[in-house]
Amino acid sequence: MARVWRSVFALAVAGAAVLGTAVGAGAAEQFSFTAEKYSAVPFGTSRAEVREMLDVGLTKPGSAAGWCEEDADVHIFCFTESDDYAPSGSFTFNAEDKLIGKQQELLFTPKTPSMTLAKYNQVKLGMTDTQLWSIVSPDSCVQAGERYLSWPAATGHQLNYYCTATTGLFSPNGRFYLVDGKVTEKYQRALT
Repeated sequence: MARVWRSVFALAVAGAAVLGTAVGAGAAEQFSFTAEKYSAVPFGTSRAEVREMLDVGLTKPGSAAGWCEEDADVHIFCFTESDDYAPSGSFTFNAEDKLIGKQQELLFTPKTPSMTLAKYNQVKLGMTDTQLWSIVSPDSCVQAGERYLSWPAATGHQLNYYCTATTGLFSPNGRFYLVDGKVTEKYQRALT
């Protein structure tokens, strides 16, 4: 009789271990970092709240399902998958651990890429955002980043736009950086 109970107990322990492994694997499979998750994280949110919203630590770096990780300083980095040039987002915090900056790569794509060198050259430093959009089609651009230098004050509000000529990973592009609604920097690669 004791042998039977030992066998039943051993089977129960083995079953629990398998179930625990399956639940753990299921949790890893349920992880996702998406453009929607990136967009849903509001500025001023605490680092702990952002960690929870993004499931930081749910998976390990290199996971095929994607992952989020933190550095020791002020950043959380998230990737949609384990691959070269995977869509990603980063989140920056101030000394009070409040979210003040977001940056993304490849999470969003322009609706209608149409950036040209001629349009790029028409944009001058100091132009307002209204002047920028009168030259460059907003449909050829995505917002690549946003940051509040003086959070919670709105002054020092930085925006970064990525505008492409075509679709594809290494498309010719122009980047425009604005602070408080004015173009402060610009950069282009391979535009014609």
